[in-house]
Amino acid sequence: MDEEDTRDFNERCAQCSEVNWGLTDGGGFYCRSCHNVIERTREVVNTDFITNSRVQTISKGSKKQEKSEGGCEWYVCEGFQLVLKKQVEALEALGVHPQMKDEILCNFWRCYLQKSKQAYCKRPAAEAVKTLSVCESSTDVDSDPERPSVLHLLSLSESEGDLQTDCSSFASSVSKVSESTSVYSGSVDGSLYLMKNQKEKLRMTMPMTLSFCYMALLWMREPITLSEFLRFVVEGHIPYLNVFEHFPEKMKLCGLDLKIFCVESWPVYEEVFNKMHELAAYLDLPRFPDITESCFLHPDMLCMKYLMEANLPDELHNWTCRVVKKIGIGEVDFLTLMPGNKSTRKVKYDVLAAAVIIVVLKLLFLLDDRYEWLLSEFAEERNKNNTEEMVVNLQNQFGKLSGSVQRAKKPNPSSFQLSWSEENADGSCFHGHSLKGVLQEKCGLLTAMNPDYWLCTVKLCNEKLCGHLAHYREVEFPQSYHFVLGLFSFLLRIQPSYIHDEVCMIEHKLFNKKLYKKLKYNTVLRK
Repeated sequence: MDEEDTRDFNERCAQCSEVNWGLTDGGGFYCRSCHNVIERTREVVNTDFITNSRVQTISKGSKKQEKSEGGCEWYVCEGFQLVLKKQVEALEALGVHPQMKDEILCNFWRCYLQKSKQAYCKRPAAEAVKTLSVCESSTDVDSDPERPSVLHLLSLSESEGDLQTDCSSFASSVSKVSESTSVYSGSVDGSLYLMKNQKEKLRMTMPMTLSFCYMALLWMREPITLSEFLRFVVEGHIPYLNVFEHFPEKMKLCGLDLKIFCVESWPVYEEVFNKMHELAAYLDLPRFPDITESCFLHPDMLCMKYLMEANLPDELHNWTCRVVKKIGIGEVDFLTLMPGNKSTRKVKYDVLAAAVIIVVLKLLFLLDDRYEWLLSEFAEERNKNNTEEMVVNLQNQFGKLSGSVQRAKKPNPSSFQLSWSEENADGSCFHGHSLKGVLQEKCGLLTAMNPDYWLCTVKLCNEKLCGHLAHYREVEFPQSYHFVLGLFSFLLRIQPSYIHDEVCMIEHKLFNKKLYKKLKYNTVLRK
């Protein structure tokens, strides 16, 4: 049918110079080669499929800006496109490479629009009646916010009647539906967007904008973990909570639009993380760039960062590196994301590093509410003989108190939440402290004086529905362990149970042979 209607139009496409025209359902001409839509339209009146009834079929040209009470015609996906644009610009201001916006995130977004059949596609015949097809137009992320690039509406079924009826009963008027939906939303497709079946595909939401950004950060291997990224969001450095304030005046938000774009709570780590992995698989993305030892997201790098932020001795880094190497969680294949591969583990890089540190603290200090107190008393007796150390500390403290007080300035965004240094008057800095009191030398190697270790759990949970490898209840664990878990929970802004999961995973890798023997022995005894 398209060939007959476009047969007499032989002008070349201004964008690709091809003569390969097709018709949208609204009667507009578009280039099949490059999907460029032009202003030429064709009036269509077709009543062949209807008998004894009156049907109106109204053709609609390609209107970039349809004025309506001072506003313009816009679609939900354009709203999310604007949100992504503002978020990635904020990340650029924080130092992220411009390539993330111009190439990586832009391509991810275009791929999503095509996969979800919102743009860069032809309207599926099977969904002609029940879905909104937004196709064949440019969706440049860098478009002017005052004149957003409008994705053209090809077809929209009447809201009344059975959506499952045969395609032969399809007769819609874009202008009529636009008027009916405008009562409930400022966008053209706000009401229909919320009516879509969520199980059919990944419907775009505000938390998913953060998943898109984190996916691009991970692809670029930028030195920003998910917990840091979400902290920047909470601190207001990245638009999210009141992102509608960044919408141009011509894109009016009202009614159902507010339900889509206005959020009343901060993003949750697990939701953003899981949606990112779902998106990567949904888009059929290839293996992400390798996470090597030189990458910021490698456990050895992140362990050093969190040791500094938790004000722990630098010497602990040697131990974290030994644990990482022994259980193989520093290997490229373990760390690198392979979308859609269910056999590989989804790595939470920041949580993994925090868990490694906690395991090392348990190896050295046991964290059983007894052994660490014995070590503390031993260190106190040892330091009594070193009064000159104590005098220097007192002099430093008094020097800081007597110094001039400068007016506090609003801090710039930083990867570190806590600052510990010799110049900091908030407390003692332990970065340079020694671990001699808890280590001993055996066969030329430093080993822990503590020979014991207690496991958080003997057997990991196999129940997929609970979402945890082990169950964490504060009353069942020593307070020392809970304190350390709470510290890193605060730093990462994540529930302690998720860090506890990673601790259990590391322990089972570290003590796998001993656990296997113990479980086998217990099984024999039961028999």
